[in-house]
Amino acid sequence: MQRHIKEASELKALILADLHKEPGCEHVTDFVIQRLETKENGANWTVKYLDPNQDKVCETILINIARMLQLNFDLSERGS
Repeated sequence: MQRHIKEASELKALILADLHKEPGCEHVTDFVIQRLETKENGANWTVKYLDPNQDKVCETILINIARMLQLNFDLSERGS
């Protein structure tokens, strides 16, 4: 399967759209898209959760959403 290229801001918008559908996660915005030096499971990016005060359930959901998107999208070369 060919992956599509997205900017970090586009990936973040896709993740937020899904994350905000989850109860208790409607206001989460504090995460970044991080480029990976070495691909993990074929992906060249991951998410880094920044808010230690946010419910851990939202962190788990965030990671799961990112994993699903990593199947279809790579971070662009100029994305960070």
